[in-house]
Amino acid sequence: MPQEDYSKLLNTILTLSYQQKLSLYTMLEDSIQEEISAPASITVSSTDELHKKIDEGLSDIKKGRVTPAETVHQRLFEKYGI
Repeated sequence: MPQEDYSKLLNTILTLSYQQKLSLYTMLEDSIQEEISAPASITVSSTDELHKKIDEGLSDIKKGRVTPAETVHQRLFEKYGI
């Protein structure tokens, strides 16, 4: 999205009522949760299994199955204000 369009969208969002912002926030939060594909935790029982998991992760990165840094930063900002 071009910066100009982003700025216009942001300005429009800032003019919304509290209830409209809350509704938008809930919708966005739900859509972000649907996109999160990482497992809650990973358990391995051997060094070989750990290396296999690492290789799978690196393979995913090479195939483009990643979350863009902008998305990660936005999620951190929304959740923690950083």
